[in-house]
Amino acid sequence: MTVRVRFAPSPTGSLHIGSVRTTLYNYFFARQNSGKLILRIEDTDQDRLVSGAVDSIYDGLAWLGVTWDEGPREGGGHAPYIQSERLPLYQKHAQQLVDDGAAYFCFCSKERLAAMRAQQTARKEITRYDRFCRRIDPKEATERAKTETHVVRLKVPDDGTIAIDDLVYGRVEWPVNTIEDQVLLKSDGFPTYHLAVVIDDHVMGITHIFRGEDWLPSTPKHLLIWRAFGWEIPPHAHVPNVLGPDGKKLAKRHGATKVEEFKLQGYLPEAMVNYLALVGWSPGTEEEIFSIDELVGRWRMDQVHRAGGKWDKARLDWFNGMWIRRLSEDDLLRRLRGFVPAEWDREIIRRTLPLLRERMRTLAEARDQLEFLFADPPLYEARLLVPKNKEPREALDLLVQSTVVLRHIQQFDHAAIRAAIEGIAAAVGWSLKDASHPVRVAITGRTVGLPLFESLEMLGRERALERIERAQDLLEKGMD
Repeated sequence: MTVRVRFAPSPTGSLHIGSVRTTLYNYFFARQNSGKLILRIEDTDQDRLVSGAVDSIYDGLAWLGVTWDEGPREGGGHAPYIQSERLPLYQKHAQQLVDDGAAYFCFCSKERLAAMRAQQTARKEITRYDRFCRRIDPKEATERAKTETHVVRLKVPDDGTIAIDDLVYGRVEWPVNTIEDQVLLKSDGFPTYHLAVVIDDHVMGITHIFRGEDWLPSTPKHLLIWRAFGWEIPPHAHVPNVLGPDGKKLAKRHGATKVEEFKLQGYLPEAMVNYLALVGWSPGTEEEIFSIDELVGRWRMDQVHRAGGKWDKARLDWFNGMWIRRLSEDDLLRRLRGFVPAEWDREIIRRTLPLLRERMRTLAEARDQLEFLFADPPLYEARLLVPKNKEPREALDLLVQSTVVLRHIQQFDHAAIRAAIEGIAAAVGWSLKDASHPVRVAITGRTVGLPLFESLEMLGRERALERIERAQDLLEKGMD
């Protein structure tokens, strides 16, 4: 048997991180079994379609390095791979169920259904279809269906249980009498999601169904459809949701959730794949850093947790920093292209990389870290120049001494600069950290950044002295 798994998103918005995690698990399983990954666009809910959503799916997965074997643009033996282009298939199968006595035509109006539900609510009953049209003679229903608006409903058994041995949750059972006669085909000829997904999974030869736990409550509806057709049900696995810090499903209120947002914020695809794979799965060892190819070899469904994995942005930042430090200088310089102005000298940036890579959590941080080399620092308040527990006059005196010493040291390199500032710190009785503080703010406009002595060397003597003197003027004006 050739393993065939699928990623079947609805084009109702940009590619979501939670969907990506489920896709990764399908990808890992397909590749480690020399199988096929199929991309199928499930757009039967036409009212919720969002323009550009399919492009977002393609662009996001391509950026992450996830490839598939069949899909809307790639083609394959089961084309088309967009559900709205497969309507005759669903209509044919719905009619087959009617012919077999497993489904029936329903002619109830929206008004009748609304009144029925209102009465059930008033009686404090479960709101569900009362099977009114199920009692119509099949021959009469067939004749009426030729001229009257109708839907097709599944005939759900009156009692019993339906169950599945889920690869993550284990044995799950549902009493059949809690499930209503669901709509399979709507009056406009479009299938419901439940009918379309079962038909497509069967016709496309999907051997394993791995999807998010959100779909577990819908599973009994799908199992009943599988059973109505008499088809063999593939193994199912419902993987836990990606949760926000509050324990609820990751959503906009928790911050960025779309792949394109993380890309723009300077995260590496390698870090995103690595981190996401570990949200809900553990390799059983202390290892944490895995390439996508290593994950293909290591990931196992039986190591997926039942509990939802908590989203932790600080941990993602850590993974991203680790992957940044793994890049070669040429690769890092190339990836910084979209995050620093094109006019900045690339050779100067290259010289900073050994220092920069150790301090970056995202590529987007490079601009703030390097801007002092290419432009005057932004305006800052005089008080920023003064270390904690020090006075403005003391900071001014230190800057004056720094100007004198730095102007006259023979070699303006980081070793000589460090020795000079260490000498000043010793002379005034300050720690090196405190002595460095006003000089750093003077040349960068920031209290943190690249190592100070190397920064001064790269900036050059004249530009450095000009900025330190400007900082002195600012402090003097603040003391007037």
